Amino acid sequence: MDEFFEAHDDLRTEIAMTAARLIAEDGYDYPSAKAKAIKQLAGKSRLPKDRIPSDQEIQDELRAYQALYLSDTQPAQLQSLRTVALEFMAQIPEFEPIIYGAVVNGTASDHSDIHLIVFSDDPKEIDYWLFNHNLQAEPCDDALLAGKTYPAVAFQWKRRWFKLGVATPTHRRGLLNRNNQDEFPFQTDRNGLQTLFDTYNPPAGLST
Repeated sequence: MDEFFEAHDDLRTEIAMTAARLIAEDGYDYPSAKAKAIKQLAGKSRLPKDRIPSDQEIQDELRAYQALYLSDTQPAQLQSLRTVALEFMAQIPEFEPIIYGAVVNGTASDHSDIHLIVFSDDPKEIDYWLFNHNLQAEPCDDALLAGKTYPAVAFQWKRRWFKLGVATPTHRRGLLNRNNQDEFPFQTDRNGLQTLFDTYNPPAGLST
């Protein structure tokens, strides 16, 4: 019985490690990386849910992979993305943007998009703003934050790809946790991102 559980855990860990490598090296998103890793390691076999790693497990492996193999590049790439995100968020204060995902939790690299949610009673105001600033936005997969989906567009600004979701102002309070005490927060506002930028200290062994 012990051998069964050991093999069970080994497969789960191997899937997480493989998915993390796909994210780090090839720019896969979490669902795609997980699906590809399962296909590589289990073929067409249908795995029970308890053999499939969570996104948190994959993120833990991603941090370990970056620390081991990308310590000379990833920290600077993260700070570069945060710089661009801060500059863009400063352009749209009227829409009270929230930033979330890898740029906030510290796992972002040159493969990463910048994910934002903005708020307006009239979504067309966002469209007008983008159009007036010569940003060619196209519809993309919905933005997902706190278990809810929001229509989104994708565009490029300062050579970085943004994914911009749109919600109504009434949603903002529930989405933004200003007092997030997690070691790696997932979402924040402009002030919170500035604090992360200013206080960022790579784990021991990493260089910026």
